[in-house]
Amino acid sequence: MVLSKTKKSVVTSTVAASVLIIAILVVMSASLSSMQQQETATATSLQQQSTEDQAGTATAVAASNATVVDINAGSVLKLSRASVPIDMPLEKGYQDGKEIFFITTDASDQNFAAQLTNKSGFAVNFAPLLAKAPQDARNQAYVFTNGIKGNGTFGFQLPVVTSKPGDRNYSPLWQVNMASWKEGAAPRELTSVQQIMDAQSSGQLSVTKTGIIVNHPTIKWDGGSLKIRDDRDNITDDSPYVGGQILNIDTDRMLVTMVAHRGWGPDGKTIYYVVTDATPEMPATMMGVASVPADEKLARTPVAVDLFQFTNGINGTGPMGFQAGIGGANPDDSAKYSPMWKISFIQWKDPSQARVLENLGDINTMVADGSITLAPAMEGKHVVNCPFFGEETVSKHMHKEG
Repeated sequence: MVLSKTKKSVVTSTVAASVLIIAILVVMSASLSSMQQQETATATSLQQQSTEDQAGTATAVAASNATVVDINAGSVLKLSRASVPIDMPLEKGYQDGKEIFFITTDASDQNFAAQLTNKSGFAVNFAPLLAKAPQDARNQAYVFTNGIKGNGTFGFQLPVVTSKPGDRNYSPLWQVNMASWKEGAAPRELTSVQQIMDAQSSGQLSVTKTGIIVNHPTIKWDGGSLKIRDDRDNITDDSPYVGGQILNIDTDRMLVTMVAHRGWGPDGKTIYYVVTDATPEMPATMMGVASVPADEKLARTPVAVDLFQFTNGINGTGPMGFQAGIGGANPDDSAKYSPMWKISFIQWKDPSQARVLENLGDINTMVADGSITLAPAMEGKHVVNCPFFGEETVSKHMHKEG
């Protein structure tokens, strides 16, 4: 990381983010009493997670004291490679007879995750917590195991899904249903759920529901797509977090170029993440991603893991214009990891005493001595779909012109 004095370019790059801060702080102030009651529970949970994550060290406090960095008030924490364009493979499917394009980032079944990784060449995280998603927070997907040859998961026709962004029941979390043509049936391409139901009712097709959940955020659909950034040709470490997460959608080469944001895992390890959808609508719109009410249904389940963002203190490359955030789990700790993050805000009681925090131990120490407060964002309803990737994955898939 690089530490420098505040520069005009940083102020310019965080103007849009400051609007988000103001809007969210209004919501925070309206429900401050509720948040303060939840703070103790959040801190207790954090203490437990920090202790587990730092097993083998002397104590969580000792670990954090080694990584907290003092810097002067008014300084800027600038991480190198804070915003990196990466190319992710697009996949195609059908929704109500129309083509949709989506990405694959996480799966609840380890073998299925490995199969998806081999198919696309992009590492798909094993995230068993996704299997705990409530039924009404799932999109039903139909994957064919035989029939017409094609580019589907098993080498047959493309998958069919129930909904797309903007639909009332849309979710990026697809529950996999295996569709198989019965002996003697005449296989044909099906492009809607209704066609699948009709084929099943007529005895030609069998459908077997599995417990497998896959994170398949939809990027482009009939009549729409995720927002493409206006500054897509000039992404730098000082680019604003808001305004869109997509740089280019290429359905000929089947690639989407997205902004990968740098942050920290629970142990201080560098992670990157992309943003695809969120709830409530206001922050989703400002970030330029899909507004998905179904994401809120995950907030009080194990599927939504803690992600801590800063609302004041050291200026930097985080989404609020301050230092980068800290996630509660890494993908390599599959028992705790999920791409669905429940956002909590960290606020320094005295911003002039702010320090660089890099891991859960650091947060825990600052909570214990009263330096910072924790509050669930937007009354605990702010959930964001942010799949995490390691540096190796980002370096391998970094966008190259031409």
